[in-house]
Amino acid sequence: MTTSMQQADLRSDRLPSTTAGRSRALRPPMPGQLPAAEPVAFGLCAGRFMPAGDPEAAKKTVVLFAAPWGLEELSTRKFFRVIAERLSALGIPSLRFDYPGTGDSLDPVSFASGLAGWRESLVQAAAWLNKRGVGRIILIGQGLGASLALQASPEITDLAGLALLAPVLSGRGYLRELSVWAKVVDDSLNLKAEDRQPSGVTAIASLVMPAEIASEVGRMKLTAPVPPAAVPCLVLERPGQVGTDGFAEDLERNGLGVERHAFDGYEALIPGPINARIPQDTVDRLVAWIETEAAEDAGATGPAPSIPPPSTPPAVLQSAAFVETGVRFGDGHRLAGVLCQPKQATNKPVVLFFGSAYDRHAGWGRLTTETARQLAAAGIPSLRFDCAGVADSPPAIGAPHQVLYSPTQENDAREALDFLGTSLPNAPILAVGRCSGAYLAFRTGLHDDRLRGLVLVNPYCFVWDEDRPLQEDLRAMPQSLATYRRKLLNPKTVLRVVRGEIDLAGSAKNLAATLLRKVEEQVSSRTGITFRRRAERRAVHGAFECLAAREVPVSLLYSRGDVGTDHLQYHFGPEGRDLGRYPEVSLTFLEETDHNLTPSAARAIYADTIVRMVQRLMPEKL
Repeated sequence: MTTSMQQADLRSDRLPSTTAGRSRALRPPMPGQLPAAEPVAFGLCAGRFMPAGDPEAAKKTVVLFAAPWGLEELSTRKFFRVIAERLSALGIPSLRFDYPGTGDSLDPVSFASGLAGWRESLVQAAAWLNKRGVGRIILIGQGLGASLALQASPEITDLAGLALLAPVLSGRGYLRELSVWAKVVDDSLNLKAEDRQPSGVTAIASLVMPAEIASEVGRMKLTAPVPPAAVPCLVLERPGQVGTDGFAEDLERNGLGVERHAFDGYEALIPGPINARIPQDTVDRLVAWIETEAAEDAGATGPAPSIPPPSTPPAVLQSAAFVETGVRFGDGHRLAGVLCQPKQATNKPVVLFFGSAYDRHAGWGRLTTETARQLAAAGIPSLRFDCAGVADSPPAIGAPHQVLYSPTQENDAREALDFLGTSLPNAPILAVGRCSGAYLAFRTGLHDDRLRGLVLVNPYCFVWDEDRPLQEDLRAMPQSLATYRRKLLNPKTVLRVVRGEIDLAGSAKNLAATLLRKVEEQVSSRTGITFRRRAERRAVHGAFECLAAREVPVSLLYSRGDVGTDHLQYHFGPEGRDLGRYPEVSLTFLEETDHNLTPSAARAIYADTIVRMVQRLMPEKL
């Protein structure tokens, strides 16, 4: 999870050079570079359509994805994209989308219809595909999405197959499991009791399931409806799931041809987007099954399913306050994002949101989507997007597998600026980011003077040593001393140690690294002597001097006790007192909040800080 984004002992003395704003013409994509899926919209839903890689060999069978909910959806976002890309290479198009009230989709007026609203969105998605020349549809769902796919299957025209991945068989058991899982997430974020969702509310990772839907889920016991025709059904069963034998028998009694396998790699897939591991064997099995079923179609090839031409944007959603357009941009359309604009054009600066870690561009707990719409209501446009290799954006050719804090992400940032320069010409741009997104915003601001202002939330650091790549297992990263103190004083930590749930050797190593860093900080603050990080200090102060020379305003927000405050204190003294030498920099500490800004009060301060930066950058003041 994003709370683990921590690293110690940085040693870079390399400073970026400031360049004039660079507006580059679109270059042809590098050989082998995949484009992002095409943005689409229907009803209240935002979606991504992945066409066949070779339109001439496109199958008439199309795959429709039904997403899970909550943290599981965040974790599987990349998993679904990888499957869609593999299918595209085989000539099989696909569509994935967000349910109403989730991700980038619009919020319904109410959720009074319960789960029916989400099931209906699946039917609408299938109808959208049918209108574009699709012959047959294979439904793929995971978790709650698998259950919704099965329930909606009788209403899907030309259903060709079902792939059910870890379906929710008992709604009551699912909600009980969500409650436990949410508690683990909240504990990892060190949330206080008053900042957690109250008893009786179904929520996880700052995402709240509407009460009407949660109530219906709690009564759900999944049974197989009678499909309009006998279709094949692949079931991938999660480890230890109760009732799978009876469920499979129920499917067969209702005319489905069932093939059952274990869902290998399920546990490694769902812990959160930053630690999710794609189970390649499962991807291979699923893709092979779909390829077989698609080949069964008598008209297996034909004209590719179409979407509206670019001259009529197919991905527009709007409310009374904003208009959102799904976009692709960058070399070869490789980056996926959403442009959110006020209903009435204004001359206000535009906000560029950089994502945190591997969270999708909607943000942790949908923070970015909700903030963007709040800004649009105030007349402020914005762009949110996924960097390459994150969520809906495919990896860049030549980029490392672990892209966080990699210089390759600065290429993504520049292409986002190029896109805004074309879409909203002459509008001043300010960058907003949290954690690794704050680092990317800071480095981009140093490289490119098209960024006129920065809002940085809980940056772990300002300089990264490129010779020390980020660990693959981000859960093993050191934390702040205050975090360790809270955990050591918590009786629940002792219980986790007894159960063997905590790596004592790894934790001791990280604690030692944190203590060593604190000792060096204390010595440095009193004597001015540094042992290992002299070059880093020069680089950090040089970076702030560079921004100061260009009069770029910077708003820093830190959650009190966040791991990034150790880095801040080392370079700028207690409470960041030495930042006073940079008049364009403001520093605010947020009390009673976590790294991800879960409490609503912290989110309000975050949004207000962005608005104040926009006001500071209004054209008449430039």
